[in-house]
Amino acid sequence: MKNQVATKTAMANNAESCFASPGSIFSIVDNIHWAIASAKHNKAYVLRFVPIVKQITKVLNGADVKFIRQAEFYSDLRETLYKIENHVKESSTRGKWMNKLMGKKNQKSFEEFEQHVEHLITRIVFSFAQRVQLLNLARQTRQRRQRALSEIQEEDESSEDSVQSSPCSSTCIEEEPCGELASQEEIIGER
Repeated sequence: MKNQVATKTAMANNAESCFASPGSIFSIVDNIHWAIASAKHNKAYVLRFVPIVKQITKVLNGADVKFIRQAEFYSDLRETLYKIENHVKESSTRGKWMNKLMGKKNQKSFEEFEQHVEHLITRIVFSFAQRVQLLNLARQTRQRRQRALSEIQEEDESSEDSVQSSPCSSTCIEEEPCGELASQEEIIGER
């Protein structure tokens, strides 16, 4: 009992998680979890948002923060999470009679949140797939370039080796004629 009271007071005092940077997507998710855990009224309805938030965190788990911030879905995701957070906070502070009056509206809002989150998750998955495809293409082109460079270097090395191993190199011609050239001069001189 004392642990639950201490946890609730710690949750109420700590609006931001110590693991998430303020204003980030994961900070908003933490705020939603804190609001759900510290709900005083309408706990059954508020707990229905836990699976929705878990779906989002599973999809974003392990993703690069830079990629998430630059993605096209970022603004929609952030706005949706803010709406969920505000709805949870508002629903958890309503009294018993107000919850009965707002029951149909709450159900409709919850269904809209579910549909919107499913749509967002689809967009996030497609963005990840597109990113992976672009990274694979970049890696393949980089590998092709490296292969081409290595082939060019091998050709250069083989041409240098053939020039150095030939009986008539450029230094040989400058100093004294070699092989066939010398014999041709001798033949020309004899005539």
